[in-house]
Amino acid sequence: MKRSLCLFIAVVWCASGAAGQKPRSHRAPAKPAAASKTTQPKFKAIWEPVNYKEDLNLTGVFFANDPTGWVTGEHGTILHTTDGGDTWTPQLGGDPQSTEPAIHDLRFTDGTHGWADQGSGGDNKLLRTTDGENWEQVGKLGGNYGYWSDYFFPSGNVGFQIRQEPHDIARTLDAGKTWTEVAPPCAVKMEVEGLTRTVGCTLQSLHFPSPRVGYAIGTGSKALFVLRTEDGGQNWNVSVSPDLASNESTYFRQEVFFTSENTGFVIMNDRKILATTDGGKTWQGRVGTTGGKIRFADPEVGWSFEDLTLTYTTNAGKSWFSRKFGFPATVTAFSLPSRSRGYVVGRHGMVYRYRIVPFEYITKGMIDAPMMPGDPAK
Repeated sequence: MKRSLCLFIAVVWCASGAAGQKPRSHRAPAKPAAASKTTQPKFKAIWEPVNYKEDLNLTGVFFANDPTGWVTGEHGTILHTTDGGDTWTPQLGGDPQSTEPAIHDLRFTDGTHGWADQGSGGDNKLLRTTDGENWEQVGKLGGNYGYWSDYFFPSGNVGFQIRQEPHDIARTLDAGKTWTEVAPPCAVKMEVEGLTRTVGCTLQSLHFPSPRVGYAIGTGSKALFVLRTEDGGQNWNVSVSPDLASNESTYFRQEVFFTSENTGFVIMNDRKILATTDGGKTWQGRVGTTGGKIRFADPEVGWSFEDLTLTYTTNAGKSWFSRKFGFPATVTAFSLPSRSRGYVVGRHGMVYRYRIVPFEYITKGMIDAPMMPGDPAK
């Protein structure tokens, strides 16, 4: 009897314990959460040194395309490269001990036809190459008394220069050997402080977006003067925009660049950017600050350098952004042959190259740079 009672109690206890247990789960154990992945860019933009190995102060640079370019400098120097600056060959000068005057302000119409200015003050030598290698003096730049201001060659034989004395525009039809006035000193009647006056201007900068359409800009009496030709420089019309300049503007250089026959930009001496879309009749200020030269690789991407600061646009000049770089010397000139390649030069043989490289690329002296949009490597 006792044995049967014990057996009954054991059965009841086991049954109640089994009923209280939760059923086991047959789901697979959870995997640990995967770490989030950061997508690494394939490419980046950099500045890298491709310096000339002599203590020469470099004054100008022009690249006809990404690998082919020229650099000018003190002591009668013109350097040439065909590999993007990896190697430099002196075409003129290159010797820091030379007593020849400095060469600067390169202008090229293609990969073989170019000009450069040698000297300072009035009557500077105008140098020319027709094969991209050999240079000769073909004429002079400048007025009778002062210094020349700017020059531009829309084609191989036709060129223009602004002469500060007597503030006119002269044209050459023989690649720079002889020059003839085509636009007299600019002067217009305008109202100044309620009175009609004949106001003259000091022209500063030239640019031709096409062989037939060209511009010269200057200032006078707080106004911006724009001279425009539509017939290849035979005739020039003047338009005036009051209150866009200061009284001191005539003593400082302004810079002009047109991306089409009607769309262009002017950098004023007070470091503001002006834009026009109607051939210089009206101008609008753009948000941005620079006081250097202005160049566009194409209608959308443009640069302006001042000292160590690049001011650039990637949307056809609607907005501008600035970035300062730690170059070892101040930038004296730059060239922008394409939106993915640029060059700057400075003192002590400094040449830095802007280009797009794989993200893992590292080289000595490399400086990070902003990526221009739409590069084929991206």
